[in-house]
This record gives sequence, structure tokens and C-alpha cells, in this order.
Amino acid sequence: MNNKKEDSLKMVCIGQLLSDGSGVGGSARFKNMISIFENLGIEVNLISFSFFSDRFYIEHKDESFKTTIVHLPKKLPKVLKALAIFPVFYYALKESRDSDFIFTDFITEVSYIPATIVGKILNKPVILDYIDTNFFKIIPSFVREYAARNANIIFAISNYLQNFAKTEYNCKNVLYLPNGIDTDLFQIDKVMRNKKRKELNIEKDIVIGYTGSFAYYEGIPVLLEAFKNLNKKYKNLKVAIMGKAYFDGDEDIAEIVKMNDLEEKVIFIPAQPYEKVPDYLSSFDILCCSKLDVEINRVANPIKVVEYLSMTIPTVCSAVGGINDTITNNKDGFLVKPGDVKSLENKIEWILQNPGVSKKVAFNGRKTVLDKYSFSATEKNVQNALVNIINVGK
Repeated sequence: MNNKKEDSLKMVCIGQLLSDGSGVGGSARFKNMISIFENLGIEVNLISFSFFSDRFYIEHKDESFKTTIVHLPKKLPKVLKALAIFPVFYYALKESRDSDFIFTDFITEVSYIPATIVGKILNKPVILDYIDTNFFKIIPSFVREYAARNANIIFAISNYLQNFAKTEYNCKNVLYLPNGIDTDLFQIDKVMRNKKRKELNIEKDIVIGYTGSFAYYEGIPVLLEAFKNLNKKYKNLKVAIMGKAYFDGDEDIAEIVKMNDLEEKVIFIPAQPYEKVPDYLSSFDILCCSKLDVEINRVANPIKVVEYLSMTIPTVCSAVGGINDTITNNKDGFLVKPGDVKSLENKIEWILQNPGVSKKVAFNGRKTVLDKYSFSATEKNVQNALVNIINVGK
């Protein structure tokens, strides 16, 4: 990297972190990418923003790395939240003068527009982390295309997004970089399993677990309908749902549970800090990601799937988007038709009736993650990419 040691590199990282620390979706990816850069010995300077605060204010922290957070009120209209671009740009320009490169998510305009402009002004290499479609959708499309074409490299979380960046944005330097997770954190903890099962009063039950948001595209009602049918045969079966509604329009899961008379069979667990999620996953017996076949899921590659597989617990997921690239059906996980209650019901019942084979598949799931989606596997790809862009930027 231009004869500089990796531990001397400095970066400005621009992106959104959820204020509750739950690490849902893109926030979890962002957290993990920061960890990967730190593992490579790179000094991180984070400029972030939160759309879930009670008021507008700027927060400065200096803990494991320097952090600036622009807080905006949750009730602020989306179009006004876009005004966070201005303070984010100010701090990005200020902090990037002494950096070697800029890393930013390619979801929100609040992130990638300031990063692109600052990169141009200061002649700093820019990495775009392409993990989803754009958030605000109020900025003209040519702005997004300009940012993509002027990035030194794009990290694409899915093959779909990699191909899209190449064909629609005509970008040459696009690297397929799926989710990398901390496999030391996401592994089953038998002590914690016993503790949490006792706390949740599920010691004698078989529990299907879900973690994440209550957005409609997550397909939680499909899981509940499949569970309702299975519950007629398997009286010791329960469902644990950990998460919450983050945005207006998210599903009222509690109401759906009530309408189906499942209150005694469904356990609600509040959204947890990211590092606490494996404690609860350890207490479950089957993990489920029942996403629907809609655009947002076709382009994505959900991090929860890799986290589930890493736990060595049988994992059932909808065959949509990047999940098809992550799971080989019946080898390291189980795939079902998206939105199909019967398909999900049959697969869960097969797992219940074939515990031995299911455990072998779960073991293979952990191995797949260690080989392809661990921090160490991801770090090698990131390091190789940095060698090229740091040279380009000098």
C-alpha cells in the first residue's frame, strides 16, 4: 500500500448506526466492516447519523475510535432527514484531510453524497459499500450513478448488486464482498443456552427463532401461519420473535399473534444489542428467515442468514436473492419457496422428524461460514482491494 504499513493507514467511515445498538440489517454490516478495518490495523474515524433520536444534536465520542454522530428526531419527515447531508459533509471534509481513504455505505444519500464530494475535493480514494437499494429516493438517479462511477471500488454484498453496478452504472471495479461476521461471537454457548431457556421458560419446548425487524418483507406472518398449522401436531413447539417495528408501516406482529390465538405459544423478546444476539440464538432449536419474494429481498444478502448458520443450529430460509448464494439446500441449510406457508411448514416438520440429519446440515452451515464468511476470510479480500485503491489514490 504505497510502502505504508497497514497499521499507519487512516480512514473516515461514513454511515448509519441504529441508536439502540441492535445491529439490524445494514447497521450490522456497517459495524462488522468497521471491525474488519480495525483488525487490519487501520485507524477508524466514524461519522454517523441516527434517524431515531428525540431531538437534533451533534454527539462526539472518543472510545475505541473517534466518532461523530448527527442525531435527528424520529418524527422528522424523511425529506427533512436528508438535510443531515450538510453536517455530515462538514465533518467528513474536516476529518478526511488527514485520512488515506473514505469508506461509506451506498444506501443513504446522507452517506455517499458527502463521501463522493469530499473524495473529489481532497483527492481521496472512496469505497462504496453497496448492500441495498437507495433509502430516500428523492435525489435524481444521475447523482447516484455519478457516485458509483467515481468510486475507486464498490463492495457489492450480492451477485445481483455486483452485476447491477457493472451493467447499469458501467462500473469496472466492483468486488463481490458478502457479509463477514465474527464467528467467535456467533457460536452456540451451552451455558447461555441453559440460562436463557430457563429465563424464557422454554426448557421443555422446541423453539423456532426469528430475529430482526417487523417489516412486511421479512415475512413473519408466513412463519406464524406455518407454525399455527404445526402447533396442532407438536404441542411442545413455540416461536420466539426477537426485534421490533423500526419504521412506520411495519407489521403489528403482536396483533397478528392475538388474532390467531397464539399468545401462549409466541414469545416476544425486545431488540437486543448486537453482541447479545448470540445469547438468545443459542437458546433456540431452529432458526428461520421467511423473507418474501419482493425487490428489496432480491437485491439483498441478509446478514442474519450467515449469523444463523454460524450458530450450528438448523436454519430454514426463503430462496430469494443472496440467500441462494449463501445456502446450498439440504447441505448447509434449508431453502423454501418464498411466501409459501406449506413449503415452510413441510421443511420445519422434516427437521423435527429428522434431528440427526438436521444436525449434520447445521454443522456444515457453521463450516461454510468459517470458510467463506468469517472476518478472516473477508479481511483478505478487503486487504487486497486496499492495496489497489491506495496506489490509485496517490
